[in-house]
Amino acid sequence: MIDEPLQEQASLHVLGALTGREAREFKQKLHDDPELQAFVARLSIATGAIAGAVPVVEPPAQLRGKIISRVGRP
Repeated sequence: MIDEPLQEQASLHVLGALTGREAREFKQKLHDDPELQAFVARLSIATGAIAGAVPVVEPPAQLRGKIISRVGRP
């Protein structure tokens, strides 16, 4: 059984939201645990399905300029 903290880590892994160190540690756990591998595979499928169901929205044209103008500012 995969405990709740490991499920959370798996979710963050699928979303690409783990830090470098966390990702390395998680990948080692993933390598050693077939049950975790299956869980991550199911999460990946679900995440892809959700992402595919969201309509693509074009941001306002002026947004890019605003972001570029703020890059480098504290």
